[in-house]
Amino acid sequence: MRAVKFAFVLAGLLAVFRYIPAYYYASEFENFVQNEVQRTRIKGQVRRDILDKAKIYSLRLNDDDINITTTGAVFRVAVDYQVPVDLFVYSHKLKFHTIGAGLSID
Repeated sequence: MRAVKFAFVLAGLLAVFRYIPAYYYASEFENFVQNEVQRTRIKGQVRRDILDKAKIYSLRLNDDDINITTTGAVFRVAVDYQVPVDLFVYSHKLKFHTIGAGLSID
């Protein structure tokens, strides 16, 4: 019985240590996207910066995952991406959706 409890605790700790970095990097990436959209007012530059930062955070992001729409002078950036979490026996994909808005100059 003690071995079973130890196995469950070990499995729980493994899951926690695999999920926490994924959520942390997603949170940092979301903050970056929101700040970058407000700071950089050129759509092409925002797209490049987002892709570069995704590489730094090891997020599998491509150009199609970034949706930039313009309404009047306001542009909105929506990023949909998935982060795989490998638990050795089971692989789970976390889905994230990040939104930022800013003023457009081009």
